Amino acid sequence: MTIENPREDDVTQLALRVEKARGRLAYQYDPALTDALSENELVAERDLAERIREQERAQRWKYAEATAAAADRARQTTEEIEKADIRDLLLARKAIAAQRRESSPHAKLASLYKHRAWSQRALAGVVAAGMLWSAVNVQHNIAPGGPSDPLYWFSYLLEGMISVCLVIIMIGTNKVAEWGVIDSRRQVVVAEMALLSLTVILNTYPYLKNGSWYDVAVHAIAPVMIGVALLIHNAAATP
Repeated sequence: MTIENPREDDVTQLALRVEKARGRLAYQYDPALTDALSENELVAERDLAERIREQERAQRWKYAEATAAAADRARQTTEEIEKADIRDLLLARKAIAAQRRESSPHAKLASLYKHRAWSQRALAGVVAAGMLWSAVNVQHNIAPGGPSDPLYWFSYLLEGMISVCLVIIMIGTNKVAEWGVIDSRRQVVVAEMALLSLTVILNTYPYLKNGSWYDVAVHAIAPVMIGVALLIHNAAATP
């Protein structure tokens, strides 16, 4: 029968522990023990990578939008500059043309002719309006009874004859003045004044008879304006 020594068992166990510790010592500082990711860490890293890529895509899209907007602004700025250059060029050409017209005797003559033509048209309009107003006044003064009175319609012709004579004198004086063949300016003025006085009397005689001076002034406006238009026209037609 063999009796085991307790001290040998302790030594054996200690030797085993030392051997085991040496085995662990060979691997405990291996980076794989700490660098290896767990399953939860792998899932988290996947989510983080997806978020990073999403942010990068968003940044690339913003950059593309900013680049496109900058290109649009640059194009618009270029177009505005070109339009401004065109406007400046047109203004410069208009200014040069205006300067040429101001210094050109032919342009001055054309401008005066155009102004004279428009003035004559405007004066003709004033005379026509005065003729219509005077015709209605004269008709009311001569034949206020209505269409049954024969003078109702002929009263329009009376004022029309006077006004037409005034217009003929106005236009005819202008035409003959252009050729310098007016022999007696005094006769023309006398005829105009006589016709003007006649049309003023026809427009105002009922109110002159009654002493209604306000109505006289109101109803004399139209024939007086005809006379003023004639005076202005004659002054403009004088060579």
